[in-house]
Amino acid sequence: MSTTHPGRRIAAPAAVLASALLSGCGGGSPPSAPAVVPTPSPAAPRPNIVLVVTDDLDVPTTLELPRLPDLMANRGLTFTRAYAAQPLCGPSRASILTGQYSHNHGVVDNEPPTQGFVAFRRHEAQSLGPWLKAAGYRTSLVGKYINGYAWGTGTDYIPPGWDDWYGHLTATEDGRYYNYWVNDNGKVERFGERPEDYSADVETRRAVRFIREAAGRPEPLFLYLGPQAPHVPSTYAERHGSDFPRGLAPRVPSFNLGDVTLKPSWVRQLPLMSEADIELADRLQRFRLRSLRAVEEMVESVLLALAETGRAENALLVFTSDNGLLMGQQRAVRRKANPYEESAGIPLIVRGPGVPVGRTDALVLTIDLAPTLLELAGAPVPDSVDGRSLVPFLRGAPPASWRTEVLIENGDTRSLRTPEWMYNHQDTEEFELYDMRADPYQVKNLYRTAQPALLESLRKRMQALAECRGASCRG
Repeated sequence: MSTTHPGRRIAAPAAVLASALLSGCGGGSPPSAPAVVPTPSPAAPRPNIVLVVTDDLDVPTTLELPRLPDLMANRGLTFTRAYAAQPLCGPSRASILTGQYSHNHGVVDNEPPTQGFVAFRRHEAQSLGPWLKAAGYRTSLVGKYINGYAWGTGTDYIPPGWDDWYGHLTATEDGRYYNYWVNDNGKVERFGERPEDYSADVETRRAVRFIREAAGRPEPLFLYLGPQAPHVPSTYAERHGSDFPRGLAPRVPSFNLGDVTLKPSWVRQLPLMSEADIELADRLQRFRLRSLRAVEEMVESVLLALAETGRAENALLVFTSDNGLLMGQQRAVRRKANPYEESAGIPLIVRGPGVPVGRTDALVLTIDLAPTLLELAGAPVPDSVDGRSLVPFLRGAPPASWRTEVLIENGDTRSLRTPEWMYNHQDTEEFELYDMRADPYQVKNLYRTAQPALLESLRKRMQALAECRGASCRG
């Protein structure tokens, strides 16, 4: 299917002729020479923003998707070192919406009665939806919000700041892809097992409806799309059942790792994967890939709807995930909430007007999304935000200085990631150090043989970030 792409560059407007203003000295004196005063260029219109947050999508799996390059990567900027500030669904989504590390927003786990949605509620008024609504955007959320939504509030609860709400009721769900409940602007709707009930298709129809119903309205749009894929059970639409017949879990050096002597205890307790285990991992990976085919179709349908309604030329699309997932690396299958690259690393691709096509290896985090979108919207960035705007990268003018390290949190486990090192302080008082240039798959733990000065430097830098708040996090 052909598609009109909103990321096409817009030609700069023709220069406006300057006005010549004549000023006199009074009393019949001859006029002075004309002064040429440039007319300010009109401000660029604020972009329509679509933020797609997939669920448990790691970078290696992203690279296997056949349509995504044409839809996103080949038409925009890919951040190759993007990380979840906490690689677990609920905390990560809280970081995306608030721009804060989990040690500041306090959402450190997924489940009610104390975590997930329950812990996030105190931040709802200070998050992306209300901020962009206050900036004049027409806002919509379609799909997954925060784990445990809407525990303790009633299933008809709509968070503040959203003009249109289509939230997957994860607190009462008995299915992700079929047999689930949705709050449709206060009206609870049940979906069953019919082919047309497949959640990604339902969410696509609703996203397209939101865009079409806004045709002719003056406000720019903010659409937050939260599809379920590829989260287990990774159920796919029947039409994609024959895709990826040879799909495999990534066979990288850390896959089913043999020697785990120097790994943390949680890894050492994992047995070597048997042939049957490997076959199951491969089967799950095929399911995950197939489930994402509907997400590719979702992105394409949204692009078409933006084109049909005249918004495509000024639309910014952001494609990312809440966290990654281990799929056999370090012997672990379906494991997140750890600092290994495939778990903490996330896809982050942005396309839109003026966004350069290419890649950057700048270290970025989920906490950077909120300040980025606020700056693009012309809205103030609250002092509470820990992240840093990525707008200079999106305008093709990277800043002269950028951070050289990021913090990855998992409760009391903290990790520091730099271009050269991954330093991990496990909550069990076990330590890891990996040379990320020589050992990108984190096979050989160098902690016991590392220079004490290096370890102390990394420890201090990690501790500073673990205690940071607001501006002090943005170095």
